[in-house]
Amino acid sequence: MVALPTDVARSGKAARSAFETVFKSMVSVLERSLTQNGHPRRATAQGIASLCIGGMVVARALVDRSLADELRDACMLVALDLGGWTQNAQI
Repeated sequence: MVALPTDVARSGKAARSAFETVFKSMVSVLERSLTQNGHPRRATAQGIASLCIGGMVVARALVDRSLADELRDACMLVALDLGGWTQNAQI
């Protein structure tokens, strides 16, 4: 999911549909594991999935490895908070 978004966006309908299917599956898994947090479960799961993918895409593009690590850590903390999970929880 992390390495493909740009290429998939420029691809045909079949590739975009396949990517969409995998993304929907990721959202579904996240949605089922959410604890109640007052937000719509599907929207929260979509946000978490997008944050995870987008955060990794940006981190991979950075030259500064410390900044990339900081960004990945920040994305993880926000995703865990949105999901109502603790940092040690298994998803």
